Amino acid sequence: MQEFERQNEKIEMVTEVMGDAIDDALEGDEEEEETEELVNQVLDEIGIDVNQELVNAPSSAVAAPAAKGKVAQVETTGDEDSGIDSDLQARLDNLRRI
Repeated sequence: MQEFERQNEKIEMVTEVMGDAIDDALEGDEEEEETEELVNQVLDEIGIDVNQELVNAPSSAVAAPAAKGKVAQVETTGDEDSGIDSDLQARLDNLRRI
């Protein structure tokens, strides 16, 4: 009978710990929902409709204007990383041409 009581207490403790762990894991979802509701309420109060703004947003990429004047250049020191630096410099040069 004592063995049964010990096993029963052990199961109760495990059940309680598992229940607490599940409650803690699910608690974050409620906070996210509350946060989302609060953000939507504030946006509604100031008159911003996020869904409408997203529909009106441009869908194509906007090219940045080319920099006029001097542009900083990378100085190489002859270290082992010069291969990486030259690769990065080539990428940067390609981006500037766009």
